[in-house]
Amino acid sequence: MMTPSGPTTVKHLNRLKLGADGMQNLTIFGLLVVLIIVASIIEPKFLGMQNISNVLMQISSIVIVSSVITMVLNTGNLDLSVGGVGAMAGVLYAVFARAGLSVPLSATLAILSGGIIGLSNGLIISSFRIPSFIVTIATMYIARGIAFIGAEGSVITSGLPGDFSNLGEEFLGPVPIPLIYALGFILLFIFMQNKTVLGKMAYAIGANIKTSDYSGISVRKVVTSIYTLAGLAAAFAGVVVSARFNQADCRILPGFEIDVVIASVLGGTNINGGRGTVVGMLIGALILGILTNVLNMMGLILYYQYVVKGVLLVIAIVYNNAMRKAIRI
Repeated sequence: MMTPSGPTTVKHLNRLKLGADGMQNLTIFGLLVVLIIVASIIEPKFLGMQNISNVLMQISSIVIVSSVITMVLNTGNLDLSVGGVGAMAGVLYAVFARAGLSVPLSATLAILSGGIIGLSNGLIISSFRIPSFIVTIATMYIARGIAFIGAEGSVITSGLPGDFSNLGEEFLGPVPIPLIYALGFILLFIFMQNKTVLGKMAYAIGANIKTSDYSGISVRKVVTSIYTLAGLAAAFAGVVVSARFNQADCRILPGFEIDVVIASVLGGTNINGGRGTVVGMLIGALILGILTNVLNMMGLILYYQYVVKGVLLVIAIVYNNAMRKAIRI
């Protein structure tokens, strides 16, 4: 039975949690500002409009998928299949379009294929309570394998219809369409996290899955729904990337599954579940994009960038754990 002070205590804890998220986002935003200042000093061309546009375009796919991955992480799970799913969808988009299907239908079928992978991930993880990293690594290989089979281990460039690239190359006024997609995903998942039952249940499952079971939350439905959304988002990103470059490469989005996790965790998402916001993820994605951009401008070899990203992920996890202990939420 709830004591008279129960509702007040719950509201108080919710206010503390929102305050903690806000404080963490503010801290990360401060880091972003410092990074921008340092980047502009190291590389004077960094603040050029063309370069800023390049950074935003580079992180657009990360933002699209990380908007959903933040919710996946909120449930206490991981999704390491998104890079493979994106590559698979991009190749299937080209295969269907080259076979004579209309571009809208080809894109729809390719995106739905990602939804099927996501649905499978969610059902297996939630039904059998198998660790999510094992399941999604397996489906990553399956999806990436389908991409290699569809593209015959190469790049599909010939036989594509003239409007194949429209989904990735169009503009809405002066704004490239991939940035519009990214903004749409940000707004949608901010709403879902804060205003829908699904978003609240994701937090609850990540905070304590046993309590969620006992309280009547259908863990299977929630986890399966969120993984399905992740598969759809990853496939959508793969289709947009393929359209943007007017080709389908089975090797696109290498390391993408790690980039989306880094963006979310940098933004304050708890890798163990129960905490994380889309707004924080956006700040994390900007930090990741700016850092990658500056390293590229400095001519740092890709392999060294992997080291930097790995160190960044470890630092973000340690920082989030320290912050959580400090505020006891």
